Parts: sequence; C-alpha cells; structure tokens
Amino acid sequence: MEKEKLTKQIATVFTEIIKKLVNPTFSFPKGGAATRTLSTFVARIEKEFGAVTCERLVDACITGAYTFRERDNWTIKQVFGPSTIQRVKEQKRGQLFYQNQWLETGGLSRGGLLDLIKDRSEHPLAKYIYMRSEEATKQRQLNRKTGFLICQVSTLGWSPLSESCQQCEFQKDCMTETERKNPELYRLRIEYGNAAK
Repeated sequence: MEKEKLTKQIATVFTEIIKKLVNPTFSFPKGGAATRTLSTFVARIEKEFGAVTCERLVDACITGAYTFRERDNWTIKQVFGPSTIQRVKEQKRGQLFYQNQWLETGGLSRGGLLDLIKDRSEHPLAKYIYMRSEEATKQRQLNRKTGFLICQVSTLGWSPLSESCQQCEFQKDCMTETERKNPELYRLRIEYGNAAK
C-alpha cells in the first residue's frame, strides 16, 4: 500500500477513537509535520513487522490512543512515536482485553474500526465466483440425478467458469437452486460470466 493511503487510514481510525472516547471536538492536524510523523510511523511499522496491514494500523491507533487517553497535553508525534510500536510489539492478551473494554464504552470495536479503512474495491464474495476445489465433487456422477444432489449439498452450485457445470445436463435446475440459496453470489457469477463472453 502506498504511504499516503496508509497515513490517511491512520488519521481516520485515530480520529474516530479520539472523538468517541476522549475529545469530541478533536480533528487530526492537516499540516506537513503530522504527515511526516505518520510517514515515519508507517516506515517503522514496516521495518518492525515486515508488512503494513490494516489490522496492524488499527492496533497501533488503539494502543496510541489508549496510552495517552488520560493525559491533557499530547502531540501526534508522541502518540505515533517509536514507543507506540514497541507497545504494540510487546502487547499481551490482558492489555488487549482492557483496550477492547475501553473501546466498547464508546460503541467501538476493533472490527468496526477495521471496516472504516478496509479496501472495498473487490466484492467480499468475489473469491467464490469459481471454486476450483469443487470440480472433483461436481464430476462425481456427472449428468445423473444423484450427482446433481451431491453437487447441491456439497458445493456452492453453478458457476460460469466450471467445466463440470458447462457439461452438466442439470445446469438450468442448478442455476435456479444457486440463485435461491445464494442470490448475491449468483448475481456475481452471472455478471462475471457475461463479462467473460
């Protein structure tokens, strides 16, 4: 991920935490000093953990906010300094428990904060458009009623990219069942199948 995007994600999560739990009038500084601090912080995370993930950013924001929650005067440079990375690295389960309880007092959760910055460019069901692992099951007793029943019970149903589905005599029935059981997945499969033509 590019640093600019990561720094925006940190600002988004941190602002949400501080506004809900510490100071409702807080706004993240827009100046160059804050941007440089966050860029340096991202580089430190990358160096320490190897990869910068959204989960790690959320953990770092929570840890920083939790550490400075009761102090009257703090700066972005203090919150997003090397000590916060060290705290994240050495964090124990008990500390996570207390942080999570604190978040709940403001109606927040780690998952909810993660949702604020999650990449939504790909549909969450996109990985199920074609399941290569289902091909062996779909081949079992292909073009027989028992094979159709096995397929219905053991797979996600019809897929436009499946060779087995293309050869199956029960394709129309399977499409109907797939739409009934998984309407959103069916819609994606139709959309993907039409785009592939």
